[in-house]
Amino acid sequence: MFDALARRFPFIALALAIMASNLAGSFFNFFYNTQLIVKHLTDAQRDAFWDVAAPLYNVIAYPMFFCLLFYLLWPMISCLKRLQQGEAIPADELEACRRRLVNFPAIQLALNPIAWAPGIVFFPWIICAVGGDDNVGWIWRQFAISFVVSTIFTTVQTFFIIQSFLTAYLYPEFFKDARPENVPGIIAIPFTVRLFMLWAAVALMPMVAILAVALNFADRRGDPSFLYWFGLGMLAVSALSGGGIFWLVGRDLWRWIQLQTEATGQIADGNFDVRIDHPRPDEWGKLTNRFNDMAEALAKAWESHETLGQLVSPEVRDRILSRMTGFEVATQEITVLFVDIRGFTARCAGADPERIGRLLNRFLTLALQSIEEKGGYVNKFLGDGVMALFGATQQQDNHADLAIASALELLRRLCELKKELVQQGEAPLIVGIGIHTGPALVGCFGATVQGEAGQPVMRREFTAIGETVSLGQRIEQLTKKCGGPILLSAGTFARLLETYVLDNIGSHDVPGSPEPLVVYRVNGR
Repeated sequence: MFDALARRFPFIALALAIMASNLAGSFFNFFYNTQLIVKHLTDAQRDAFWDVAAPLYNVIAYPMFFCLLFYLLWPMISCLKRLQQGEAIPADELEACRRRLVNFPAIQLALNPIAWAPGIVFFPWIICAVGGDDNVGWIWRQFAISFVVSTIFTTVQTFFIIQSFLTAYLYPEFFKDARPENVPGIIAIPFTVRLFMLWAAVALMPMVAILAVALNFADRRGDPSFLYWFGLGMLAVSALSGGGIFWLVGRDLWRWIQLQTEATGQIADGNFDVRIDHPRPDEWGKLTNRFNDMAEALAKAWESHETLGQLVSPEVRDRILSRMTGFEVATQEITVLFVDIRGFTARCAGADPERIGRLLNRFLTLALQSIEEKGGYVNKFLGDGVMALFGATQQQDNHADLAIASALELLRRLCELKKELVQQGEAPLIVGIGIHTGPALVGCFGATVQGEAGQPVMRREFTAIGETVSLGQRIEQLTKKCGGPILLSAGTFARLLETYVLDNIGSHDVPGSPEPLVVYRVNGR
């Protein structure tokens, strides 16, 4: 019922909660005063208490307190109404409302004693002035204890009530696009201070009240049997007040832990879009904000991770990110494969760019799948062609066989694509594939550039360079003269572990080679 009221009329519910807390403090104060002090006054002093001091103080204190409370709440009431109606609020006005909202628990720490602390002077002064000055020292001492205990009880209890209420019902409205801790001019009450307040309210003050009872009996002013009943009363009051405060603090802590646990579980499951929507200005809120910042950073890192996986193969990406060895520049034997679409430039002339783009993407997808399924690494997309490496990213004794297997698989897939293109009235894709095996420099190559902050930044590419790579491309170009679609060098032939149907098409002069290359045409397995 209170939750429904708080969500519909939050400031009315807040005022009622503050009133209830102060009424509970008044009950304790009234019980203490009547049982421990008023009973031991003279008749004239009792009349002064009942007829003058008590009604006059309550008539002045409570209206003054709630008028001041309404004055402090009104700007926030007006601001909330406009926020809920979707009105644009000037930035400085919204900032002032947020600052008052964050500071309101701290303001209450000063406001509550304004209503309570004057009783330390008001009651003994009226009683002694109107009813006589008998036992004046004792009266002043007892009322000082009474109102100090009541003030601390009520102030601390109200502080935790307000803090819990604001966090649950008002912060989500005022801080949808801001953080409480970033509001300038806020009063931050450290967690250690809040713990001290908690200890003072639920542990120290009840002991002070019991001490006052003991002092009464030391002055021979009470019936010893009354200590029994007063002790039970103090136990009940302390249990209710302390239990209420601990329930508020514990509920907030439990909810915060639950949100953190659920969000952390989402992060562990790979959901980096999770955020904790629980704004607070204290240490818990700061930790929540750090969690949200971490989740955002992880989301960006994962996006970069996936983007890198589009630029290089996932295998290479994972090895780079895990900083595994083997990507330093080194000479190793590899098989390089080049594939190129014949006549594609002429095909593009005057054609619909979107249609050409879709066709090229379809071809590159088939090439990528054919190569990666055989353990190869697509090093570059060369416009209408592909450069792939076998044996470069991982140890593969059969890298030459894998290169031929991927080339044959690509041809098979292109045959299926040919059927679709013919049905659409388009010409099939004709490719030339060149394969060469030999030593090459393999590793990460790049340049050092200056970053935005002035720090050196490396830009790298994992690739292979050297004569082997150049000859692989030259052999692919030979398919234009010698036919193909798959040609391989004698270096690749020497490294084959399986048997293929090959035609020796003789020696050919290839630019970049000091002597003619013996080339073979692959006709199948």
